[in-house]
Amino acid sequence: MIDLKERAYTRAGPGGSGCRPIFYADGDVTSTDAVRGALDRAGAPVACFSVCEECLASIRGGGCRLLVANVSEPATEGIDLLTKAKGVAPWLPVIVLVEPGQIETAVRAMKAGAIDCIEKPPLAARLLSAVEQALHCTATHLPLKPLTEVEQNVLHLILQGRTNGQIAMALHRSRRTVEVHRGDIMRKLGARHIVDLVRNATLAGLGR
Repeated sequence: MIDLKERAYTRAGPGGSGCRPIFYADGDVTSTDAVRGALDRAGAPVACFSVCEECLASIRGGGCRLLVANVSEPATEGIDLLTKAKGVAPWLPVIVLVEPGQIETAVRAMKAGAIDCIEKPPLAARLLSAVEQALHCTATHLPLKPLTEVEQNVLHLILQGRTNGQIAMALHRSRRTVEVHRGDIMRKLGARHIVDLVRNATLAGLGR
């Protein structure tokens, strides 16, 4: 997937440019148009990438709504992309396209956090159904932007019931810095109070 020349582009679909795009990571250029055509029918812009790091950098920027990864054999690079994407954005739904009969790869992908695996070439109706289900399930709790590593650490301590002072001591930060991080976390997760934060963090896959 990463040995191809970088090719990333975004095309606004029926959802308009203000809608977060679906990311499609694909090292097989010949299948891109067919899959993107099906994704376009989901009503959201589609951004295609042939370079893993470019895709991950864009995910870090907070603009991804769903990742569809075309995993070619050997599956090491595709699974690595999935693992890193879930590390950057644990709430991000990922659909993986696998080679026919590759049960082991499908199992690895599901264990790594994929919400669905579909054999290639995917039927348009099957792929569209999986995409629509993923978008529906995540529409209400997708964070505004990914949390930074420090914010994730602060969040985990908050969810353990730690006070700002205790978190400051644990992370060797000032209390004021922790308060700022806490405010940023609340804003990103759309939480008005601690109960909101716990619920939204859990729905976003950040409560583990």
